[in-house]
Amino acid sequence: MKTSIIDFLSFTWTPAELGQILDLAKMGASIKAIRKFDEPKYRDNVTREMLDTGAIDYRKAVIAKLQDTQFSIGEDARRFHEVKSSLLDHFGYNTMDALCRGEIDRFMNRLMNGLTNYDISWTYELCVGGFSGYPHSANIYADGKQAGKCAWGAKNHGCYISISGTGCAFLDFHAVHDMLHDLPGAKITRVDIAHDCLNGEYDVNTARNMAEEGQFVTRGRPASYCYIESGHMAKLADYTKASGKTETVKKRYGFVPDKGRSFYVGSRDAGKMLRVYEKGKQLQSEQHPDWVRWELELRSKDRVIPFATLIEPSKYLAGAYPALSFVNQYQQCAIATHKRNWFTSIDNAVKNGATQCGKLVNFMKNVMDLDDSKIIHLLTQHLDMTEIPDRLNTPAFQETQASKLITLSTLRRLSDGEPELSLAQ
Repeated sequence: MKTSIIDFLSFTWTPAELGQILDLAKMGASIKAIRKFDEPKYRDNVTREMLDTGAIDYRKAVIAKLQDTQFSIGEDARRFHEVKSSLLDHFGYNTMDALCRGEIDRFMNRLMNGLTNYDISWTYELCVGGFSGYPHSANIYADGKQAGKCAWGAKNHGCYISISGTGCAFLDFHAVHDMLHDLPGAKITRVDIAHDCLNGEYDVNTARNMAEEGQFVTRGRPASYCYIESGHMAKLADYTKASGKTETVKKRYGFVPDKGRSFYVGSRDAGKMLRVYEKGKQLQSEQHPDWVRWELELRSKDRVIPFATLIEPSKYLAGAYPALSFVNQYQQCAIATHKRNWFTSIDNAVKNGATQCGKLVNFMKNVMDLDDSKIIHLLTQHLDMTEIPDRLNTPAFQETQASKLITLSTLRRLSDGEPELSLAQ
């Protein structure tokens, strides 16, 4: 079994107190009453006249305000994002952002104490502006070299961390794995798994041959690809004149890919992309000139990336495509994709919905004289677009051509008088 490494990692999490507020928003909570807010509950030795924000425990502040606020559940019929905005405004966006900032500080402290295999000085430096939609951000440094990025904000549900290849080289991923289990709502958003062939035993030509043999095709449609080479233009040929002088064939040059070749399979839009490239030429390595890297980039689009990826990366790299079985011949683990997989359960879901709500919808349409769009609005306005029945949000280990063809237009067949909706056909 060959070893693989983690070359990039990003993840998010939501502070527990912020998570409670988001759960309230999902339940359509509205503020019913506010009891007297006792500031000493969340301040230590700070007077109102000389408020030192650095001395405030924002976690206690939010907990105190949660305890002093009475909520009415299910009475706010607005959409989730509108209810969330109203609740965050009540607790104070600055307060909630400061709560998230405290989580970033605690993570940096963990970096210094237990998450690294080496004696590394980790620091971070605030940036002007945010990052990736988060209102606040900072650069992370390892011994003065940039090694990642962090961002935070209550509007984006908490905290974000990314660690580049430079930083990943110092991490103890068993410790990182355990930490993610402790963080509330932790989710890996991207991980890059790399396998190095230092002597070029599996090179770019191997990857191209594997593609032609269909080894990058799973049970879904064939993956997209891209091939790139870079280098210099060299003289194609010389010839010797009758005078004995050597000259080059006029305007005839050949392409020499001495800067390296790259072969890409998949795409970032799909959340899974493999890069096979000549890293030895890229780095101009004298020790390993034939070095080829196979690197899989996984994103959390339509999939949940297991924390186990960090401690058993070769299994997940080998399971991404049949071609990669050489990385780990004994264990391959494919990561599930969460498609709206309606193949076996949508018929039952529609029947149950008709039984539970059919008479109400019939009353709203024929007695209240409401049009279809108004009925749909009244029944779904409190839901976020991602909230669907659990039975229709099941994992599919392989993306299939049929799963890509499922669209909302499929449901229009119900209005055409068909007694049942079956996608198995």
